[in-house]
Amino acid sequence: MTKTTLHLTALAAALLLAACGGKKNDDSNNDAPPAGSLLEAAKEKGVEAAKQDALPKPDADRPLSSYPELTSGQQVMFLYAAASKLPPDFEKMAEVYSREYRQSSDAFRKNDLLQAIKPQIEQGIAQAAAHPYAWVELEDTQLESYDFQRKGFVVKEFEGGITRYFSDSPQYTYTWANRDQMAFAPVADEAIARELEAMRTRWDRKPRLKVFFFAQSADLNAQKVNAVVTRVQITDRSGRVLVEYGPDTSIPTNAPAAEKECRGNPADCIMQGF
Repeated sequence: MTKTTLHLTALAAALLLAACGGKKNDDSNNDAPPAGSLLEAAKEKGVEAAKQDALPKPDADRPLSSYPELTSGQQVMFLYAAASKLPPDFEKMAEVYSREYRQSSDAFRKNDLLQAIKPQIEQGIAQAAAHPYAWVELEDTQLESYDFQRKGFVVKEFEGGITRYFSDSPQYTYTWANRDQMAFAPVADEAIARELEAMRTRWDRKPRLKVFFFAQSADLNAQKVNAVVTRVQITDRSGRVLVEYGPDTSIPTNAPAAEKECRGNPADCIMQGF
């Protein structure tokens, strides 16, 4: 083989490697999202974070004894009307508030009832706006088995986007806005942990939750109250408080669920909404 042939062979190999390398870079560039899309996604996340920051916040020093119990859909309706800050739809609310109004077919009678009911509805909305707090008791609480590493229990009530309502007015609902912060109940006391572990598997002894919350905002598309949980008590069926805990503020309010945690390229995570 001549010297010239060796030079040509080396040059061809170099060009081939360069071509392969260039193709790989081109492919990776094609897979990457455009810079403009990344900026737009980041901007949207920033706007959403700003909206969250602008929402009213619960009073951390408010005593739990001052929270009224939530027992009916009427209360949810008033909390929704107060949080939405929209002009009240008195006719629609009267359907929920008064059985007589709801069942009457006489237009004049309904109008007379509406005029009598309106001040009561206005008072209910005003009270909800002044004191947007309540607590609700939830039966048959589902706990996962005790986590020895984290020393506590996962509370399934706060694992997904559960929407709750009362049968007297199911059109008005409420959901936990900071469920990710409440999904784990720390229980360092081994005796209490053992008691809860034994209770959670017995259908006739399942613990109950007392959830204290603040009606922060309203979902206008679903007549739903977005409730920020301020405190949770896990009790036995007699009402004895076994565990009490508050939000884990190290977790963002709108954190993605664990199964949707993004572990890939940061740019891809932004594009996917993480």
